[in-house]
This record gives sequence, C-alpha cells and structure tokens, in this order.
Amino acid sequence: MKNKYVKEDEYFEDDENIYSEESRELLVDEDELSPEEAAFMKGYEEAG
Repeated sequence: MKNKYVKEDEYFEDDENIYSEESRELLVDEDELSPEEAAFMKGYEEAG
C-alpha cells in the first residue's frame, strides 16, 4: 500500500492560495470553515 500522506517538505502551488477569498467562500459553503472564521481571516488579510 502506498503512503497517501504528503511529505512535510513538499510544496504545492495551490497551498499559497488556500486562504484566498474564493477559497474561504468554498470552505464556508462546504462547512469546513465557519462564517466567523472566514470574516476573521478576511480582516487579518486586509490588515496585513
């Protein structure tokens, strides 16, 4: 059986966009992220 886990040092291009507005909306729609968490992340992004 192959290891299905990603090695810690592997890099994927999509990882840097995981917190984009589009990604946050998708995560909220899929109940993976609460609306409150998404709002916090948006505020943090705008402050940075």
